[in-house]
Amino acid sequence: MRGDPIRVVKLALLLTAAASLAAARGAEISVELAPERTVRAGSHTSIEVIVQLPAGNDSPLLITPSVEGEAVEVVRGRLIRPDAKPVDGDASRLRFEIPILAKSEGTAILRVDVMTYVCERACRRVLMRASEVLRVRAE
Repeated sequence: MRGDPIRVVKLALLLTAAASLAAARGAEISVELAPERTVRAGSHTSIEVIVQLPAGNDSPLLITPSVEGEAVEVVRGRLIRPDAKPVDGDASRLRFEIPILAKSEGTAILRVDVMTYVCERACRRVLMRASEVLRVRAE
């Protein structure tokens, strides 16, 4: 019988840990880039990025786009939360427009790094990356 209080404490700690893990999983963040697209060489356009945040998350948010390949150039290297527009009025689903210049015919990979924080009992930094192929056709 002496072990019963210890078992109760262990069970309580286990249940608390499970609840924290479930809350963390429920606070997942996702990043979606517009599907693969073809743009015309010499044109300026923008690529849509959708970031899904946990409800009520108003933490700082940083979007850092980069390009691998010579066909496309990113015009603006960093975007922050005020640059976003809510999707269908939903403040937890944000749309960013990454301005690009299609310099020459070819293929490039657009990579988008997202950094934000998720705060429950304590705040933790969350880093995510998404990428998409861009094709540039002749003028």
